[in-house]
Amino acid sequence: MRGNRHPWKRLLRWLVAVLALYGSVALPSLYGDFLWFAALDYESVFLTILAYWLGLFVLTAGISALVLYGSYRIATQNLQRSGARPPPWRYRAAIIVLAVLIGLVYASAWDTVLRFIHATSFDIADPISGLDVAFYVYTLPFLNLIVGYLVVVTAAGLGLSMALYGREFVATTGQGDEESAGGTVTYDPWAYVSYLRAYAYTHIVSYIGVLLVLLGVLFFLDRYELLFSPRGVVFGMGATDRAVFLPLLGLLTVTSLLGGLVVLASRWMPDARAVYVPIALLIGFLLLGHTAGAVYQEFVVEPDELNKEEQYLEHEIKFTNRAYALDRIEERQFPVSDTLTRGHIDDNPGTIDNVRLWDPRPLLTTYNELQIFRTYYQFTDVDIDRYEVDGQKTQVMVSARELEFQALPPESQTWVNRHLVYTHGFGVAMSPVSSVTADGLPTFYIKDIPPQSSAGINVTQPRIYYGETTTDYAIVNTNTRELDYPSGGQNVYTSYKGDGGILLDSALRELVYSIKFLDPRIVLSDSVTSESRLQFHRDIQTRAPTIAPFLEYDRDPYVVASNGKLYWIYDAYTTTDTYPYSDRVRFKGDRVNYVRNSVKVVVDAHTGETTYYVAEPDDPLIRTYRKAFPGLFKDFEEMPAGLRQHVRYPEDAFRVQAQQYLTYHMKDPRVFYNKEDAWRIPNEVARGAELPMDPYYIIMTFPGADDPEFVMIQPYIPEGRQNMIGWLAARSDPPNYGTLKAFRFSKQRLIFGPMQIESRIDQDADISQQITLWSQAGSSVIRGNLLAIPIGDTIIYVEPLFLESREQGALPELKRVILVHGDRVTMQPSLERAIAVQAGVASPAAPSPGAGLSPAELDRARTLYDEAQAALQRGDFETYAQKISALGELLEASDAQQEGNTTGR
Repeated sequence: MRGNRHPWKRLLRWLVAVLALYGSVALPSLYGDFLWFAALDYESVFLTILAYWLGLFVLTAGISALVLYGSYRIATQNLQRSGARPPPWRYRAAIIVLAVLIGLVYASAWDTVLRFIHATSFDIADPISGLDVAFYVYTLPFLNLIVGYLVVVTAAGLGLSMALYGREFVATTGQGDEESAGGTVTYDPWAYVSYLRAYAYTHIVSYIGVLLVLLGVLFFLDRYELLFSPRGVVFGMGATDRAVFLPLLGLLTVTSLLGGLVVLASRWMPDARAVYVPIALLIGFLLLGHTAGAVYQEFVVEPDELNKEEQYLEHEIKFTNRAYALDRIEERQFPVSDTLTRGHIDDNPGTIDNVRLWDPRPLLTTYNELQIFRTYYQFTDVDIDRYEVDGQKTQVMVSARELEFQALPPESQTWVNRHLVYTHGFGVAMSPVSSVTADGLPTFYIKDIPPQSSAGINVTQPRIYYGETTTDYAIVNTNTRELDYPSGGQNVYTSYKGDGGILLDSALRELVYSIKFLDPRIVLSDSVTSESRLQFHRDIQTRAPTIAPFLEYDRDPYVVASNGKLYWIYDAYTTTDTYPYSDRVRFKGDRVNYVRNSVKVVVDAHTGETTYYVAEPDDPLIRTYRKAFPGLFKDFEEMPAGLRQHVRYPEDAFRVQAQQYLTYHMKDPRVFYNKEDAWRIPNEVARGAELPMDPYYIIMTFPGADDPEFVMIQPYIPEGRQNMIGWLAARSDPPNYGTLKAFRFSKQRLIFGPMQIESRIDQDADISQQITLWSQAGSSVIRGNLLAIPIGDTIIYVEPLFLESREQGALPELKRVILVHGDRVTMQPSLERAIAVQAGVASPAAPSPGAGLSPAELDRARTLYDEAQAALQRGDFETYAQKISALGELLEASDAQQEGNTTGR
């Protein structure tokens, strides 16, 4: 047909149209990204990543296109030689599409190439080959990338060739033909094979020979992959791997390489056996080798497994400890005292004054009820930190008051409001972890709008343009004034006075970002002027990874008030999954076996200035990235001193280390093999369910130390038992930041673990009756997190109890503190009272339930409850409500009386 006489021209026109359409959007977007990086002084980072990406794309797509087109030309010549029809134009289109797809896939591996080019030695040799760990982290992934790419391209060329030759042996009957859908397709394989022998033998066997050679290279590289083998009891090369699979891979390497050369030689001496025999040998050796491996494992290794695997277990223990920095843990015994004395209290005021009573969940509810003031504000997360208050290190909980635009009525969610007016959050709420008002509510250090401080922590620039929920772009310094904050029945408006964002000082920039965001109102709005600034990537979880996508990031950035301004600190990690002999764990969705918290990212909440500080300069991976991106990172010492005081040991890194330490604290391979001293994370009862105990921050004084420190700890219990066996602590305060301490308890003594403590609380008659009465009076009782707190040479457990009305908008109130030491349990209105009772310097309050209930009042309470239940069963809801109300008044009166009899709240 005439329409198919010049298919290449039609294909070219379509290609140009598609590229023009894509370029009209992609190029402005790319230029907009460059301007964004340049505004942060990180244009060199952008250009470096772009250069690696484009270089890889052009290289891999270009080679792929050449190989595929070469295969197409050879196949076309062979088809013409046999008198067959020329292939339709869609095969040429497929070559372009396939080459582009391959280029896109391998361009995304730019980080692997960058690491290889800027590789840094680990100065640690693997115990099998004696190669530096850097070979496994940088070189091996790079070699696998190259060989894998060559295999893909060769296989694609072979597949294209087979498809071209196969056209002649596909018959279509009924409606339709090869060029259109419809009909029944039949295929003659024997004729196809005969045709290949006659006309395409050289072409096809060349591809098969190259594939076999490449397969031989892959088998050779797989010998090093054995150091990540999960086979058997060892992670890494074990006895069976070394005795069977290492020689097997050597045999397969030689067989594939020689077989490939034989197949290539058969181009000049055609013989089908030259193809079948090497492939058959490979398959045979593979089957025989895996069978031999299974037999050797079962009949040689397993009967004497410990002796056979002992040296390899030593490697796994040693390298896993190194990879997760567990070899830096300072281990010591912790002799637990049975008594809690006044001396413990007097010697540890920093610990006692900072016992965390408030849980993040009920406190977040309280913040959102007391401190948002308008529906378009929201507290989304509560962070834990420490500040100097009256010369003392004080643990606090703090949350940023961020903008929640979706909370506005739908009719108010206009483009102007979204992007020009409601541009920022305002201030923070902050309260000490251990202070409670007479109403059971938090005591605020910072509150209200504008921020009011009662602890000397002043916030003079409270505006939050960059935060955790600021996902929309904002245009500031426009002719439309921004909402600053509400003031009574009025609003206060402002104009942005910082330098954050991209200056829209030309129509070109406005047009670029209108295209990038597919929003013509940016260029059409009269409110946008040459002084306006466009701010995007404003949420921290997007901003930091956009600048440095080669790092992994913590789940939770936290807000810090320093020198009158607000900042976000965001922990970043270097990771790899190719550290030899190191056991892999799931981290950020991937399986990795090396983790370092090497970077602290600081983001100015007002200007968006983003700075990367290197917290672990000895990490070989971060040294590699510093060589690749010399303008990105700063030394940790360059961080302002006020911010350094708020650096925390990150929870995500500590979780991984605490999890690995459960097993890898056993350094003796025989103990490790038998798991004789395996530990596990204890459970606790929280929010009505039994949950794993999360690590938590506390301020405490280490045994033998003089000053309290801000640390994160994780208690441990033995596998299969519930008693506490020890705890791991990570230090956060300079100059000890990053050091780890492990304290082990005597195995000859019983130290109650968290679930044993929870059981003792549940079995306490007074506590159970009080909780029951509160629940029957129409309130929800919330059991807070159970904290194990070391004090001197002993351990106390603290669990707060919150009371929350079931009515909408009710506030959780901290009503009681349960303190357990040894086999003694007490519940008191305040922590001070509970500690005094446990230390023997005060008498317990009158017996519960409802610590102020007399026996007569207790009988009255039971009568009211029984009468209420009887009314409910007969459907008399009015009487039921009256009885429950009377019961509530009785309990409230008893609480008021009890609180009047106690001091030290």
